[in-house]
Amino acid sequence: MGKLSDSLLSGSNGRTGRLVVANVAGTEILRVRPRKRTAPPTAKQELVQTRMKRSYDFVSSYKTYAQSWFGNPIGMKSRFIQAMTNVLNAMKINFTTLTITFAYAEVEFSQGPLLPAVPVGLTSAAANTFTVDWFDNSEGNPAREADQLQLLYYAEDERKSVFLSNAATRLDGTYTASLAPNLSGKTVHVWMAFRGDEPLKVSNSAYVGSIAIT
Repeated sequence: MGKLSDSLLSGSNGRTGRLVVANVAGTEILRVRPRKRTAPPTAKQELVQTRMKRSYDFVSSYKTYAQSWFGNPIGMKSRFIQAMTNVLNAMKINFTTLTITFAYAEVEFSQGPLLPAVPVGLTSAAANTFTVDWFDNSEGNPAREADQLQLLYYAEDERKSVFLSNAATRLDGTYTASLAPNLSGKTVHVWMAFRGDEPLKVSNSAYVGSIAIT
């Protein structure tokens, strides 16, 4: 892969033969398109492909959020690419057993400097619901009291996660989510973060834990 600064191809897009020109975050990239595979993928290759697809499915619910609120762009690594990388790294591949283990506690859907979320409880008292509780650490600061709860949850064996934006305020200290009936009896993993009114102000997300839905 090469970087184009001032060449005959500058300002172009698409491909010529096996050469592909793309603009990534304002930088033109020249790379060679891989040849089409003629042999069937190996078991290890299929495992890597499966991890990529599972990761994208997981991130898709909060893709728009991550594009704006996941850390800061680093070179040609966009916020979304960093969010995808985080989930890929959390899906551990064992090439010996050909399995993928999801390290849920390692997942982050939000990265930023805002006052962090402090989860203190996760329960499922009513059917098809879960309640998350957190410590109000705003210390009377009106701006922090008004920070909006961003909630992510994922039911094991489901393809996609679910993202709830601006569900409550930091001052509320608790929120109950209603779930689809098909999630009854499943184990659900929950993460939370806060977003402020200031431009690009979000907190790091926190893994709340898992709960069996009644």
